[in-house]
Amino acid sequence: MNALALTDDIARHFSRARESYEHAARLQRLVAAKALTLLTPTAGLLLDLGSGPGWFHPKLKQHCSELIALDLSHDMLQKTRAAQQATLVFQADAQSLPVASTGIDRVFSSLMLQWCEQPGLVLQEIHRVLKPGGSAVISTLLDGTLQEFKLAWSQVDSHQHVNKFLPLDFYQQLKCQHPELGLRLQTETVQLDYPDVLALARELKDLGANTVTQGRNKALTGKQRWQKVQHAYPSRSIDGQIGASYQVLYLTLTKQNSDS
Repeated sequence: MNALALTDDIARHFSRARESYEHAARLQRLVAAKALTLLTPTAGLLLDLGSGPGWFHPKLKQHCSELIALDLSHDMLQKTRAAQQATLVFQADAQSLPVASTGIDRVFSSLMLQWCEQPGLVLQEIHRVLKPGGSAVISTLLDGTLQEFKLAWSQVDSHQHVNKFLPLDFYQQLKCQHPELGLRLQTETVQLDYPDVLALARELKDLGANTVTQGRNKALTGKQRWQKVQHAYPSRSIDGQIGASYQVLYLTLTKQNSDS
């Protein structure tokens, strides 16, 4: 799948999830709350990059005087506009921000970066739009996320059912290669429980996060196959629930007062 087709596919998945997203956003709530503790408040402009339906905007507005929302999904942004929390709402790709250079005081982006074809380019774009002395907090998912689900599926077929996430090493190298970004990295493992594998798959779908970028199986998944996945799942508690782990990376990016 080429980059443009992939971007459109991701946008469609998230657009379909505009009504179900907020209810399913357990991981998103936990990660956004943690990321917010790393965000320095500002009396100026805050850009929410990958804003989704704008469910987190009441909290973000406490950290700025004006809030701008950007998302890839037109349908998600309709929910954002209806909430009337953001001063400006617009649809765009984070890899090419339609924002003037040095015009933004802070950037907040939670669990959006992993859907971008070129995350390094996104970070450079964030750096470009920030004012000197400005900062950003970005969270994303790393390799190892949903490893139990991936392992269970590997016992059933050879198709890819879990999206590929970049390893921590990618961002460590990015930090060394681009010292101007002023990156700091912090990792966390978040564990969530589900009644069964179908509940896990349903939550991913309700979030619009069920896009698989490479090697996916387009055939329908039948009941028997789901039963096989449930049986192969490596982590089950005494009460029969399954656990899914998410490897989260928090990046803080700081633009120096002078680029010289």
